[in-house]
Amino acid sequence: MYNSSNHTKMKKEKPRIYVPLLPFSALYGMAVWLRNKLFDWDILKSRSFRIPVICVGNITVGGTGKTPHTEYLIRLLKDEFSVCVLSRGYKRKSKGFVMAEKGKSTIEDIGDEPFQMWQKFPDINVAADSDRCNGIDNLIVKAGNRDKKQVIVLDDAYQHRYVKAGMYILLIDYNRRIRHDTLLPTGRLREPASGKSRADIIIVSKCPENLCSEEMDRLRSEISPTAEQEVFFTYMKYGNLYRIFRQGNNDEMKPEDISPDRHILLLTGIASPKAITEKLRQYTGNIESMVFADHHNFNREDMETLRNRFMSMPEGRRMIITTEKDAARLTTHPHLSEELKPYIYALPVEVSFLNNETIKFNKKITEYVRKNSRNSSILKARMQTNPETAIILGTGLGSLVHDITDKYEIPYSEIPNFPVSTVEGHSGKLIFGKLGGKDILAMQGRFHYYEGYSMKEVTFPVRVMRELGIKTLFVSNAAGGTNPDFEIGDLMVITDHINFFPDNPLRGKNIDYGPRFPDMSEAYSHELIEKAFEIAAEKGIKLQKGVYIGTQGPTFETPAEYKMFRILGADAVGMSTVPEVIVANHCGIRVFGVSVITDLGVEGKIVEVSHEEVQKAADAAQPRMTSIMKELINRV
Repeated sequence: MYNSSNHTKMKKEKPRIYVPLLPFSALYGMAVWLRNKLFDWDILKSRSFRIPVICVGNITVGGTGKTPHTEYLIRLLKDEFSVCVLSRGYKRKSKGFVMAEKGKSTIEDIGDEPFQMWQKFPDINVAADSDRCNGIDNLIVKAGNRDKKQVIVLDDAYQHRYVKAGMYILLIDYNRRIRHDTLLPTGRLREPASGKSRADIIIVSKCPENLCSEEMDRLRSEISPTAEQEVFFTYMKYGNLYRIFRQGNNDEMKPEDISPDRHILLLTGIASPKAITEKLRQYTGNIESMVFADHHNFNREDMETLRNRFMSMPEGRRMIITTEKDAARLTTHPHLSEELKPYIYALPVEVSFLNNETIKFNKKITEYVRKNSRNSSILKARMQTNPETAIILGTGLGSLVHDITDKYEIPYSEIPNFPVSTVEGHSGKLIFGKLGGKDILAMQGRFHYYEGYSMKEVTFPVRVMRELGIKTLFVSNAAGGTNPDFEIGDLMVITDHINFFPDNPLRGKNIDYGPRFPDMSEAYSHELIEKAFEIAAEKGIKLQKGVYIGTQGPTFETPAEYKMFRILGADAVGMSTVPEVIVANHCGIRVFGVSVITDLGVEGKIVEVSHEEVQKAADAAQPRMTSIMKELINRV
C-alpha cells in the first residue's frame, strides 16, 4: 500500500516513540548487548582482511543516506583503485554470493541499491552476499585487478561484526539524532547509541546547507566523539533531472527550470521522502505523492495506479519524478505503461561536505586505502618464481646480488606503500632469482628507525614477504663488536638479541599473522645456526656467535654505551635487524642472522668510526659471507 497526499509545507520530523512497546525494546536491547559483548570478548570471532575494507552504516533503521555516501566513496576511489561494493542485497530473490554481470544481472539478483550503483558505475564490481566474510573472499578472488589495488566498500554493514573492517563510517541523520531515539521496536535504533564508539568517522548527514559553525559545535558536543574519532557534516546536493528512458534530446533539465504551474507526481519507495519533497516545493506547490515503504517492489496494481494518477493531471504540464533507487526498479518493470516513459525523470542526489572539509575527508580515506592495500597481489602479478627464502642485505653487503642468477628486479618505488631508503649504500629494490640453486627474494636496501620511519614502516616488507609465501628469512648487518674476543672483519652468527629500541613493531592492535603475545625463545633458528657452523668448518671459515643488541641510532655508540651493552650481555651492537626479526617470528618465519663486525667497542680498541669505514670493512667480509650464505640457502 502507498500513502497519497497533496503536500503542504512539511514540519520538522520528530522521532516516534511507541511507549507501549518499551518492554520489547528492553528484551531486544539485552540481546543486542549480549551479542556485542560476545564479539568484544572474542567469543564470537571477527575476521579482518589484508586489503582495505571500508564499512558505511548506521545504527538506526534506514534514511541516513548510506547509498549517496557510498557513491561518494566510489567517485573518490575508482580512478586510483579497483573498487568493489558489497551489499547484503536487501529483498533480492537470489541466495549466496552474486556478482553483477553485464547483460545478465537484475534487481532481483543483487537488490535495488546495489543495482543502482552498478548502473551508475559500470566499471566497478558490485556484489551481494548476506555472509560478508564469504562475499569478501569471493571478491578478492573474482574481482582482483592486477593493475590497481583493491578496496572493498561494505554497504550497510555496521552491525555485521563478523567482518572487522579497517575503517568504519557511521552516519547519523541530522533530522533524527540518536540521542533522541530509542531501541527497536519502540524507536528506530538497531543498537544502543554507545555503538558509535566503534566508528572511526562519524558523519552527520542531511544537514541544512546553511548549517552554522555554532550548531556544528553543539552537535559535536552532543555526539561526544572520542579523541580518535572525527566528525564531519554533509548535506544532500541535487543534480539535474534526467529522463530514465532517454528520448534523444532534452533529456535533462535543471530543477530550477520547473515552472510554478508544473504538476509533479512524486513516486518514492525510500525511507523518507522529506528532503526530495522539500527540494521540489522550492519550484512548484503542485506536488502529488505516491509514497511506498523503503525497498518496495512495485507490482502491476502500483503501475496502473501510477498511470491513472498521472493521466488525471493537466496535460502538457505534468511529469513524474522519482529517485534513482526507484528508477532502477522502473527501468525493467514489465507493467510500466509505455505512454508514461517519456515523462518519468529521476532526481539524482550527491553528498557535499560542509565547513570546507572535503579535502580533509578525502585525504583521510585515500591515505587509509593506500597504507592498507595488499601489495602481495601486485607483486605476485609480476613474479616469475615462487621463492620461500628471503634475504635482507645490510650495509656494504649489497654486492651479494652479483651472485644471484636468473634475476629480475622490482624497484621499491614501483611497490605501493614501500618507503625509500635514505642511506648511502642502501639501494632500493626487491631482487628475485637463484642463489645456491634455490629461488630467493633479496631485499636490497632496508629501512631504519633512525631515518624517521615508524616501526610498522620499517617492518612492512617482512609482512609482505609473509604474504608472498616466504618461510625462511636471512638477515645480515654491520655491527660494532663489544666482545673482547672479536676482531674487525669477523662474522658473528646471531644467537639471540636484545631489543633496545624505544618501540616494539607489534605494539598496537594485533595483526592476525600471529598471536598477540608471540614466543621469542628461539628468535633465531637453532637448526640453521648449527648448519652454518657445519658449513663454516667445511670451508675453513672462522665464525663467531653471540647476542646482538639493536639501538635506534643514528649515532655510533659512546665508550660508556659500549661498556653498558657488554654488561647487558651483548656481543655486538647495530641499528637494524631486531624489529624485522620480531615481525618475522610473529609471522611464523624462521630466521638466520649474521653480523659483520665492522668496528670495535672494546676498551683500548675504540677509534673514531665513519660510515665509509663501516662499508669498507663490510665489503672485505663479502666473500666469506657469500660463501656461507649460498651453501646454507642450498641446504635449507
